Amino acid sequence: MAHVSETCELPEPSLLTHVHTTAATVHEALCTADIHQGLSEKGLLPSTHLVDAAYISAELIVNSRDTHGVELKGPTRQNASWQSQIEDGYTADQFIVDWDHQVAYCPQGQCATSWTEQVNRKINRSGIMVTFREEVCDPCIARERCTHAKNTGRRLHLSPQVQYEALQEARAWYDSDEGKRQYASRAGVEGTLSQGIRGFGAYRKPIYQTLR
Repeated sequence: MAHVSETCELPEPSLLTHVHTTAATVHEALCTADIHQGLSEKGLLPSTHLVDAAYISAELIVNSRDTHGVELKGPTRQNASWQSQIEDGYTADQFIVDWDHQVAYCPQGQCATSWTEQVNRKINRSGIMVTFREEVCDPCIARERCTHAKNTGRRLHLSPQVQYEALQEARAWYDSDEGKRQYASRAGVEGTLSQGIRGFGAYRKPIYQTLR
């Protein structure tokens, strides 16, 4: 798979600045840091890097900024929770998080009773588990739109504060008029990819063999 970086500063012509190649099985999110490193070695790092959803996450936004001074911008991946699939469901971003006091409030105004920092050493990732009391959630009029938990109240899995806030800012930017205008300038790279595939064989079909 070829991951193409291209300038998009109008009225200047668009120029390819970097091509990162991987096996097709490598997820795009695993390539973002390598792409930035490659651009850095060439002295071609952009101040703002517009990418599609596969290349962006809360962690990558923070790491790109802290490591290379690059603002990583684009559409973030959709919320896959069941609450986001129903009408008026209570998704995590509707809860108010008070980082200073380490508490969270649900849309009904109830305060969480547990705030626990967690570390997954297998993937070297930290986060926070916020839990609401079962006694509070059970009689709540919005329970069916909020949680299906049987033995506890609603639980939230939060990223660390710096990542959580970076993701909220990224989503607000993308939903804004300015964000839509700025992101539209990325559209040209799709034409570049199409030209590479159709004209220069950038995409090759895999060869399947039958094992006997």
